[in-house]
Amino acid sequence: MDTLHTVLNRGLSHWDRKRMPETEFRQRLDRVRQEMRERAVDLLLVYGDSRRYGHLAFVSHFIPKNRGALAVIPLEGEPALVVQEPGRNNPFSKTLTWIDEVHSAGKYSQGLVEALKNRDLKPRKIGLVAVEEQLNIREWDGLVKLLEGAEFCDLSDHLSSLRLVKSPSELALLRETSRILEEALSLFGKELRPGQKEYEIMAIVEREARRQGVEDFRSLIARSSQPQVALRPAGPAPIQRREALLVSVAASYQRHWAELGRTFCLGKAPEELVKSHSLARDIFGKLTAGIRAGASARAAGEWLKEIPSPAARDSLQQYGLGNGIGLDLTEKPFLERGGAGKIQPGMALTLRVCLFGSGAGSALIAQPFVVNADGMESLVKPVENLVSVEA
Repeated sequence: MDTLHTVLNRGLSHWDRKRMPETEFRQRLDRVRQEMRERAVDLLLVYGDSRRYGHLAFVSHFIPKNRGALAVIPLEGEPALVVQEPGRNNPFSKTLTWIDEVHSAGKYSQGLVEALKNRDLKPRKIGLVAVEEQLNIREWDGLVKLLEGAEFCDLSDHLSSLRLVKSPSELALLRETSRILEEALSLFGKELRPGQKEYEIMAIVEREARRQGVEDFRSLIARSSQPQVALRPAGPAPIQRREALLVSVAASYQRHWAELGRTFCLGKAPEELVKSHSLARDIFGKLTAGIRAGASARAAGEWLKEIPSPAARDSLQQYGLGNGIGLDLTEKPFLERGGAGKIQPGMALTLRVCLFGSGAGSALIAQPFVVNADGMESLVKPVENLVSVEA
């Protein structure tokens, strides 16, 4: 879900040590260092910012409120964290991470100098995760100059592979995020009224999610009366009777994201809308039945060619059939014809069927699942029927 993103993450930010204990991160650190040893890497740098922080949160549990942060992980000894923020924010930043040494700095190179000095470390080979991709060029040039003479290697794929299968603590958080979204979205049907503006009803949904402690919240909406306009942020247009409202919401709780999508209609649904949603429900059933441990991510989209409507096929491919969820809203594996990797027990996935646009119909079904050895377990109460709201 790509939406407008605020400069400042304004949701609740704290570390629930009971839900995500320090032992979880110590175990992750051991797994990361095993790969560092195999590749002869003596220092690992992991970056994340307020928009995309999955790798950073995996090793530190830190969530940047704005700008970003750099995790500094030596092969031996304790890691450090460099946060681009004023020094006055440092006490608060330390409450969000298990890492004791937190440097507040205007430039990452300044904080890294201190971290290396404290460890008397002159790294020869440095692993990078999300650094070159997300860090701006001036900050990157500063790091390169500071680490002149060292060899760089990319370890992003390794961290991505460690994140594929979720731990019991992660699955518990994903269940909690899904529950919050489920309760928040239920208000859409309860509070929807004729003439109500889009942003008014979505504000009610977001308020409930934030009241329950989410760190970030995203939403998109589309309407069958405007088939030329795809899913988008809510606007000032009033809600009308007997039109399809495709609503997609996502939120993060304790750094863990989930997504939920439903189709609503205010009043009795027209026949063409019922028919469109029935098609979406049938496709969603085939999709969920085809996702099994051991299956390839590529195979999930192979049967799309059997759908007779080109417009429907295009819509399904445009919005995607699904992907992994966790510390990022969209993670590997991606369920598509070109997807790589196999489905494994313990993976968390969003499965999605979206029919929208001229000739495709109007329907959205999106639910989070966890992959078990014997099938798929929904993280929410399945609601695959069209949600009709009394006008």
